[in-house]
Amino acid sequence: AILLNTRVVSMVEVDNGIEAQLEDDEGTITTAEFDKVLVAVGRVPNTQDLGLENTAVQINTGEFLNVDAQRRTAEPSIFAIGDVTGEPMLAHKATREGRVAAEVIAGEPTAFEPAAIPAVVFTNPELAWSGLTESQAAAKREIDFDVVKIPWGASGRAVTMDHPEGLTKLIIEQLSLIHI
Repeated sequence: AILLNTRVVSMVEVDNGIEAQLEDDEGTITTAEFDKVLVAVGRVPNTQDLGLENTAVQINTGEFLNVDAQRRTAEPSIFAIGDVTGEPMLAHKATREGRVAAEVIAGEPTAFEPAAIPAVVFTNPELAWSGLTESQAAAKREIDFDVVKIPWGASGRAVTMDHPEGLTKLIIEQLSLIHI
């Protein structure tokens, strides 16, 4: 189960695992028992004590550095990439940002376009996503799209690994084909 808009009130170790009290966004508290618990508290950018107050670099309320599509800060000679530029805080995002910054410095016309950065939670089963969610696509009324769900039971790899549960869900933009 994936519980969204839920706060962990307390956790207590019991004989068979961890007992957690959970509060939903309406204030209802439930108790559930789990074999294991993964606690993720997040990260913050390290933008302090860098001397940035002596530059035109701007830091937003989340302590992230403001950058443009070329990863340039308000100080034209300072570029920033990675965790200090904001979510998502992923290594492959930082790598792409670094490439964009290097190309811009070399005079190449390029920009960082983060529309479809893949992200993965390495749990069992794994969760991964990229691009727009179904609700995000529906909110963009100008996008006509189809939803395709592929059960993992249809995947030879999933079956041979004895994990056929789950599915892959694709949000596919419908394309208008013009015949000439």
